[in-house]
Amino acid sequence: MTESPGGVPRFGAWTPVVVTVGLWMIAVVSWWLLADPSWSLGKPSSPLVDALLFWTILGFLATGFTFGSHGFSRLRQPVAGVAQVVVNLAVGVGGVWLFTRVLGSWDPTFSSSAPGGSGYLATAFVVLIAFYGFALVAAAWGGFPFESFPQPLGGVGQLYQSIVITVVGVVWLIYPNFSSALAKNAPVALPTVIGWVYSCIVVVIMAAMIWENWPWSMIQQRSVRAAAALVVSMAGGYGVYWLFRVVLRVLVPADIRGLPTFSESIEAAQLGVCFSLWAITWGLVFGARPTQYSATVNRLARTAIVIVLSVATYEVFMRGMATKVLHMPAMQGSYGGDPLTWINWLILIVLWYAVAFGSFLSHKPSD
Repeated sequence: MTESPGGVPRFGAWTPVVVTVGLWMIAVVSWWLLADPSWSLGKPSSPLVDALLFWTILGFLATGFTFGSHGFSRLRQPVAGVAQVVVNLAVGVGGVWLFTRVLGSWDPTFSSSAPGGSGYLATAFVVLIAFYGFALVAAAWGGFPFESFPQPLGGVGQLYQSIVITVVGVVWLIYPNFSSALAKNAPVALPTVIGWVYSCIVVVIMAAMIWENWPWSMIQQRSVRAAAALVVSMAGGYGVYWLFRVVLRVLVPADIRGLPTFSESIEAAQLGVCFSLWAITWGLVFGARPTQYSATVNRLARTAIVIVLSVATYEVFMRGMATKVLHMPAMQGSYGGDPLTWINWLILIVLWYAVAFGSFLSHKPSD
Protein backbone atom coordinates (compact mmCIF):
# COMPACT_ATOMS: atom_id res chain seq x y z
CA MET A 1 0.00 0.00 0.00
CA THR A 2 3.02 2.27 0.19
CA GLU A 3 4.72 1.60 -3.13
CA SER A 4 5.57 4.59 -5.29
CA PRO A 5 4.61 4.76 -8.96
CA GLY A 6 7.30 3.97 -11.48
CA GLY A 7 9.42 6.64 -13.13
CA VAL A 8 11.42 9.62 -11.94
CA PRO A 9 9.88 11.98 -9.34
CA ARG A 10 8.75 15.03 -11.30
CA PHE A 11 10.04 17.51 -8.71
CA GLY A 12 12.91 15.46 -7.38
CA ALA A 13 13.11 15.02 -3.61
CA TRP A 14 10.46 17.72 -3.19
CA THR A 15 7.80 15.78 -5.11
CA PRO A 16 5.90 14.51 -2.02
CA VAL A 17 5.87 18.03 -0.56
CA VAL A 18 4.63 19.58 -3.81
CA VAL A 19 1.95 16.90 -4.15
CA THR A 20 0.81 17.35 -0.55
CA VAL A 21 0.56 21.14 -0.88
CA GLY A 22 -1.36 20.70 -4.12
CA LEU A 23 -3.82 18.28 -2.54
CA TRP A 24 -4.43 20.66 0.38
CA MET A 25 -5.13 23.46 -2.10
CA ILE A 26 -7.57 21.29 -4.02
CA ALA A 27 -9.30 20.38 -0.77
CA VAL A 28 -9.68 24.03 0.29
CA VAL A 29 -10.97 25.24 -3.09
CA SER A 30 -13.38 22.32 -3.52
CA TRP A 31 -14.65 22.96 0.01
CA TRP A 32 -15.28 26.61 -0.81
CA LEU A 33 -17.26 25.59 -3.89
CA LEU A 34 -19.24 22.63 -2.55
CA ALA A 35 -19.52 22.64 1.24
CA ASP A 36 -18.41 25.94 2.76
CA PRO A 37 -21.14 27.26 5.11
CA SER A 38 -20.68 30.79 3.75
CA TRP A 39 -19.28 30.52 0.23
CA SER A 40 -20.51 27.25 -1.30
CA LEU A 41 -22.96 27.33 -4.16
CA GLY A 42 -25.79 25.39 -2.53
CA LYS A 43 -24.90 25.93 1.14
CA PRO A 44 -25.80 22.35 2.15
CA SER A 45 -26.34 21.59 5.82
CA SER A 46 -23.45 20.15 7.82
CA PRO A 47 -25.25 16.82 8.51
CA LEU A 48 -25.93 16.36 4.78
CA VAL A 49 -22.28 17.11 3.94
CA ASP A 50 -21.13 14.59 6.56
CA ALA A 51 -23.46 11.88 5.26
CA LEU A 52 -22.49 12.34 1.60
CA LEU A 53 -18.79 12.62 2.45
CA PHE A 54 -18.65 9.56 4.70
CA TRP A 55 -20.59 7.37 2.25
CA THR A 56 -18.36 8.51 -0.61
CA ILE A 57 -15.28 7.54 1.40
CA LEU A 58 -16.91 4.17 2.04
CA GLY A 59 -17.41 3.83 -1.70
CA PHE A 60 -13.68 4.36 -2.16
CA LEU A 61 -12.75 1.87 0.56
CA ALA A 62 -14.84 -0.73 -1.26
CA THR A 63 -13.59 -0.06 -4.79
CA GLY A 64 -10.01 0.90 -3.90
CA PHE A 65 -9.13 -1.58 -1.17
CA THR A 66 -11.81 -4.29 -0.85
CA PHE A 67 -11.86 -4.89 -4.62
CA GLY A 68 -8.31 -3.60 -5.22
CA SER A 69 -9.51 -1.17 -7.93
CA HIS A 70 -10.64 -4.16 -9.95
CA GLY A 71 -11.90 -3.12 -13.37
CA PHE A 72 -10.56 0.41 -13.04
CA SER A 73 -6.93 -0.74 -13.17
CA ARG A 74 -7.51 -1.97 -16.74
CA LEU A 75 -8.07 1.61 -17.87
CA ARG A 76 -5.40 4.18 -18.61
CA GLN A 77 -4.92 7.19 -16.37
CA PRO A 78 -6.55 9.58 -15.84
CA VAL A 79 -9.65 7.78 -17.17
CA ALA A 80 -9.27 5.07 -14.50
CA GLY A 81 -9.20 7.65 -11.73
CA VAL A 82 -12.15 9.59 -13.09
CA ALA A 83 -14.21 6.41 -13.43
CA GLN A 84 -13.48 5.35 -9.86
CA VAL A 85 -14.31 8.81 -8.51
CA VAL A 86 -17.64 8.76 -10.36
CA VAL A 87 -18.50 5.35 -8.92
CA ASN A 88 -17.52 6.46 -5.41
CA LEU A 89 -19.72 9.55 -5.71
CA ALA A 90 -22.58 7.37 -6.91
CA VAL A 91 -22.16 5.14 -3.86
CA GLY A 92 -22.15 8.24 -1.67
CA VAL A 93 -25.36 9.65 -3.11
CA GLY A 94 -26.99 6.23 -3.36
CA GLY A 95 -26.14 5.24 0.21
CA VAL A 96 -27.51 8.47 1.66
CA TRP A 97 -30.65 8.23 -0.48
CA LEU A 98 -31.22 4.61 0.53
CA PHE A 99 -30.95 5.34 4.25
CA THR A 100 -32.68 8.72 4.47
CA ARG A 101 -35.38 8.31 1.82
CA VAL A 102 -36.09 4.56 1.67
CA LEU A 103 -35.19 3.24 5.11
CA GLY A 104 -36.08 6.62 6.60
CA SER A 105 -39.61 6.40 5.16
CA TRP A 106 -40.53 3.76 7.76
CA ASP A 107 -37.89 4.36 10.46
CA PRO A 108 -37.69 8.05 11.46
CA THR A 109 -34.23 7.45 12.93
CA PHE A 110 -32.78 7.86 9.43
CA SER A 111 -35.41 10.15 7.91
CA SER A 112 -34.21 13.13 5.90
CA SER A 113 -36.87 15.21 7.64
CA ALA A 114 -35.76 14.30 11.18
CA PRO A 115 -35.23 17.39 13.38
CA GLY A 116 -31.78 19.01 13.25
CA GLY A 117 -30.60 16.74 10.47
CA SER A 118 -30.34 13.82 12.91
CA GLY A 119 -31.38 11.39 10.17
CA TYR A 120 -28.40 12.44 8.08
CA LEU A 121 -26.13 12.23 11.12
CA ALA A 122 -27.34 8.70 11.89
CA THR A 123 -26.69 7.80 8.27
CA ALA A 124 -23.20 9.28 8.48
CA PHE A 125 -22.33 7.48 11.69
CA VAL A 126 -23.28 4.14 10.18
CA VAL A 127 -20.15 4.68 8.12
CA LEU A 128 -18.05 5.36 11.22
CA ILE A 129 -18.37 1.67 12.04
CA ALA A 130 -17.91 0.74 8.37
CA PHE A 131 -14.61 2.66 8.24
CA TYR A 132 -13.27 0.35 10.92
CA GLY A 133 -14.72 -2.82 9.44
CA PHE A 134 -13.60 -2.22 5.87
CA ALA A 135 -10.12 -1.03 6.92
CA LEU A 136 -9.68 -3.97 9.30
CA VAL A 137 -10.58 -6.58 6.69
CA ALA A 138 -8.61 -5.06 3.82
CA ALA A 139 -5.53 -3.78 5.66
CA ALA A 140 -5.11 -5.65 8.94
CA TRP A 141 -6.47 -9.00 7.74
CA GLY A 142 -5.09 -8.65 4.23
CA GLY A 143 -8.38 -10.00 2.89
CA PHE A 144 -8.17 -13.22 4.97
CA PRO A 145 -9.47 -15.81 4.25
CA PHE A 146 -10.19 -14.65 0.70
CA GLU A 147 -6.73 -13.29 -0.12
CA SER A 148 -5.96 -16.11 -2.56
CA PHE A 149 -9.20 -15.70 -4.51
CA PRO A 150 -9.03 -13.65 -7.73
CA GLN A 151 -10.94 -10.41 -7.99
CA PRO A 152 -13.82 -9.76 -7.96
CA LEU A 153 -14.58 -13.01 -6.07
CA GLY A 154 -12.13 -12.22 -3.30
CA GLY A 155 -13.58 -8.75 -3.00
CA VAL A 156 -17.10 -10.15 -2.63
CA GLY A 157 -15.93 -12.28 0.29
CA GLN A 158 -14.20 -9.34 1.94
CA LEU A 159 -17.25 -7.16 1.34
CA TYR A 160 -19.45 -9.67 3.14
CA GLN A 161 -17.08 -9.74 6.14
CA SER A 162 -16.92 -5.95 6.28
CA ILE A 163 -20.70 -5.63 6.14
CA VAL A 164 -21.15 -8.15 8.96
CA ILE A 165 -18.76 -6.18 11.20
CA THR A 166 -20.55 -2.96 10.26
CA VAL A 167 -24.02 -4.32 11.01
CA VAL A 168 -22.95 -5.68 14.40
CA GLY A 169 -21.33 -2.35 15.32
CA VAL A 170 -24.27 -0.27 14.11
CA VAL A 171 -26.86 -2.37 15.94
CA TRP A 172 -24.85 -2.32 19.15
CA LEU A 173 -23.32 1.17 19.16
CA ILE A 174 -24.94 3.55 16.66
CA TYR A 175 -28.62 2.80 16.24
CA PRO A 176 -29.51 2.82 19.95
CA ASN A 177 -28.06 6.33 20.30
CA PHE A 178 -30.20 7.76 17.51
CA SER A 179 -33.43 5.83 18.00
CA SER A 180 -35.87 7.79 20.15
CA ALA A 181 -37.13 4.54 21.67
CA LEU A 182 -33.69 3.24 22.64
CA ALA A 183 -31.57 6.34 23.29
CA LYS A 184 -32.07 6.35 27.07
CA ASN A 185 -30.77 2.78 27.32
CA ALA A 186 -27.98 2.89 24.72
CA PRO A 187 -25.20 0.46 25.76
CA VAL A 188 -22.49 3.07 25.10
CA ALA A 189 -23.04 6.85 24.90
CA LEU A 190 -22.55 8.33 21.44
CA PRO A 191 -19.59 10.61 22.35
CA THR A 192 -17.73 7.59 23.75
CA VAL A 193 -18.60 5.55 20.66
CA ILE A 194 -17.25 8.26 18.36
CA GLY A 195 -14.02 8.71 20.30
CA TRP A 196 -13.35 5.01 20.83
CA VAL A 197 -14.27 3.73 17.36
CA TYR A 198 -12.30 6.43 15.60
CA SER A 199 -9.31 5.66 17.81
CA CYS A 200 -9.62 2.02 16.69
CA ILE A 201 -9.54 3.27 13.10
CA VAL A 202 -6.37 5.22 13.88
CA VAL A 203 -4.71 2.05 15.18
CA VAL A 204 -5.61 0.09 12.02
CA ILE A 205 -4.43 2.88 9.70
CA MET A 206 -1.20 3.52 11.62
CA ALA A 207 -0.47 -0.21 11.63
CA ALA A 208 -1.05 -0.54 7.88
CA MET A 209 0.69 2.62 6.72
CA ILE A 210 3.42 3.19 9.31
CA TRP A 211 4.11 -0.05 11.21
CA GLU A 212 3.83 -2.62 8.38
CA ASN A 213 0.94 -4.22 10.30
CA TRP A 214 3.01 -4.72 13.43
CA PRO A 215 2.34 -6.14 16.02
CA TRP A 216 0.02 -8.78 14.55
CA SER A 217 2.33 -9.31 11.56
CA MET A 218 4.60 -11.29 13.92
CA ILE A 219 1.97 -14.07 14.12
CA GLN A 220 2.42 -16.70 11.42
CA GLN A 221 -0.95 -18.45 11.51
CA ARG A 222 -3.37 -16.40 9.44
CA SER A 223 -6.50 -17.06 11.48
CA VAL A 224 -4.76 -16.23 14.76
CA ARG A 225 -3.23 -13.13 13.17
CA ALA A 226 -6.68 -11.91 12.08
CA ALA A 227 -8.12 -12.51 15.56
CA ALA A 228 -5.16 -10.70 17.13
CA ALA A 229 -5.65 -7.72 14.81
CA LEU A 230 -9.29 -7.48 15.86
CA VAL A 231 -8.52 -7.68 19.58
CA VAL A 232 -5.43 -5.46 19.50
CA SER A 233 -7.06 -2.77 17.35
CA MET A 234 -10.14 -2.58 19.59
CA ALA A 235 -8.26 -2.72 22.90
CA GLY A 236 -5.45 -0.57 21.56
CA GLY A 237 -8.06 1.82 20.20
CA TYR A 238 -9.44 2.28 23.69
CA GLY A 239 -5.91 2.98 24.93
CA VAL A 240 -5.37 5.54 22.19
CA TYR A 241 -8.77 7.07 22.99
CA TRP A 242 -7.69 7.51 26.61
CA LEU A 243 -4.31 8.94 25.54
CA PHE A 244 -5.91 11.41 23.12
CA ARG A 245 -8.12 12.70 25.92
CA VAL A 246 -5.06 13.30 28.10
CA VAL A 247 -3.28 15.13 25.26
CA LEU A 248 -6.36 17.30 24.63
CA ARG A 249 -6.21 18.57 28.19
CA VAL A 250 -2.87 20.09 27.23
CA LEU A 251 -3.74 21.27 23.73
CA VAL A 252 -7.19 22.75 24.27
CA PRO A 253 -7.45 26.02 26.24
CA ALA A 254 -9.12 25.70 29.64
CA ASP A 255 -11.90 28.14 28.75
CA ILE A 256 -12.78 26.06 25.68
CA ARG A 257 -12.81 22.83 27.71
CA GLY A 258 -15.18 24.52 30.12
CA LEU A 259 -17.81 25.24 27.48
CA PRO A 260 -21.00 23.17 27.74
CA THR A 261 -20.72 22.25 24.04
CA PHE A 262 -17.21 20.82 24.42
CA SER A 263 -16.93 17.03 24.49
CA GLU A 264 -13.55 15.52 25.29
CA SER A 265 -14.66 12.18 23.82
CA ILE A 266 -15.74 13.64 20.48
CA GLU A 267 -12.67 15.82 20.39
CA ALA A 268 -10.53 12.68 20.73
CA ALA A 269 -11.93 11.61 17.36
CA GLN A 270 -11.25 15.11 15.99
CA LEU A 271 -7.60 14.74 16.96
CA GLY A 272 -7.59 11.15 15.73
CA VAL A 273 -8.63 12.08 12.20
CA CYS A 274 -5.50 14.24 11.96
CA PHE A 275 -3.46 11.11 12.74
CA SER A 276 -5.33 9.20 10.03
CA LEU A 277 -4.59 11.97 7.55
CA TRP A 278 -0.86 11.98 8.16
CA ALA A 279 -0.51 8.21 8.42
CA ILE A 280 -2.19 7.91 5.01
CA THR A 281 -0.25 10.82 3.53
CA TRP A 282 3.08 9.62 4.90
CA GLY A 283 2.44 6.10 3.67
CA LEU A 284 0.99 6.79 0.23
CA VAL A 285 2.60 10.11 -0.76
CA PHE A 286 5.92 10.07 1.11
CA GLY A 287 6.53 6.34 0.74
CA ALA A 288 6.57 5.62 4.49
CA ARG A 289 10.02 7.13 5.00
CA PRO A 290 12.48 6.26 6.45
CA THR A 291 13.03 2.78 5.07
CA GLN A 292 16.81 2.42 5.32
CA TYR A 293 17.14 1.56 9.01
CA SER A 294 16.05 -1.41 11.08
CA ALA A 295 12.32 -2.14 11.20
CA THR A 296 12.10 -0.85 14.77
CA VAL A 297 13.92 2.41 14.05
CA ASN A 298 11.92 2.99 10.87
CA ARG A 299 8.62 2.54 12.71
CA LEU A 300 9.64 4.76 15.61
CA ALA A 301 10.82 7.52 13.26
CA ARG A 302 7.65 7.38 11.14
CA THR A 303 5.50 7.41 14.27
CA ALA A 304 7.31 10.47 15.62
CA ILE A 305 6.85 12.27 12.30
CA VAL A 306 3.13 11.46 12.18
CA ILE A 307 2.64 12.57 15.79
CA VAL A 308 4.30 15.95 15.22
CA LEU A 309 2.45 16.63 11.96
CA SER A 310 -0.91 15.48 13.38
CA VAL A 311 -0.74 17.57 16.55
CA ALA A 312 0.44 20.60 14.56
CA THR A 313 -2.41 20.14 12.06
CA TYR A 314 -5.00 19.89 14.83
CA GLU A 315 -3.69 23.06 16.49
CA VAL A 316 -3.53 25.10 13.28
CA PHE A 317 -6.96 23.88 12.21
CA MET A 318 -8.70 24.57 15.51
CA ARG A 319 -6.99 27.89 16.24
CA GLY A 320 -8.06 29.75 13.13
CA MET A 321 -7.94 27.78 9.88
CA ALA A 322 -11.37 26.19 10.36
CA THR A 323 -13.17 29.39 11.27
CA LYS A 324 -11.26 31.97 9.21
CA VAL A 325 -10.45 29.98 6.05
CA LEU A 326 -13.17 27.32 5.93
CA HIS A 327 -15.85 29.42 7.66
CA MET A 328 -16.85 26.74 10.14
CA PRO A 329 -18.71 27.77 13.30
CA ALA A 330 -16.50 28.79 16.21
CA MET A 331 -16.71 27.47 19.75
CA GLN A 332 -15.45 30.77 21.09
CA GLY A 333 -13.72 33.67 19.32
CA SER A 334 -11.84 32.19 16.36
CA TYR A 335 -11.34 28.80 18.03
CA GLY A 336 -13.34 25.89 16.67
CA GLY A 337 -14.07 23.74 13.67
CA ASP A 338 -14.91 20.17 12.74
CA PRO A 339 -11.85 18.12 11.71
CA LEU A 340 -13.97 14.99 11.27
CA THR A 341 -15.61 16.72 8.33
CA TRP A 342 -12.88 18.71 6.60
CA ILE A 343 -9.90 16.47 7.38
CA ASN A 344 -11.89 13.50 6.07
CA TRP A 345 -12.64 15.65 3.00
CA LEU A 346 -8.89 16.01 2.54
CA ILE A 347 -8.25 12.31 3.25
CA LEU A 348 -10.66 11.37 0.45
CA ILE A 349 -8.78 13.61 -1.98
CA VAL A 350 -5.44 12.09 -0.91
CA LEU A 351 -6.82 8.57 -1.37
CA TRP A 352 -8.31 9.40 -4.75
CA TYR A 353 -5.04 10.88 -5.96
CA ALA A 354 -2.68 8.22 -4.59
CA VAL A 355 -4.82 5.14 -5.29
CA ALA A 356 -7.57 5.88 -7.82
CA PHE A 357 -5.32 8.06 -9.98
CA GLY A 358 -2.14 6.15 -9.08
CA SER A 359 -0.31 9.42 -8.19
CA PHE A 360 -0.87 10.55 -11.77
CA LEU A 361 1.68 13.14 -13.02
CA SER A 362 3.81 12.95 -9.85
CA HIS A 363 6.43 10.98 -11.80
CA LYS A 364 7.80 11.24 -15.32
CA PRO A 365 8.95 8.27 -17.41
CA SER A 366 12.55 7.16 -16.96
CA ASP A 367 14.90 7.82 -19.84
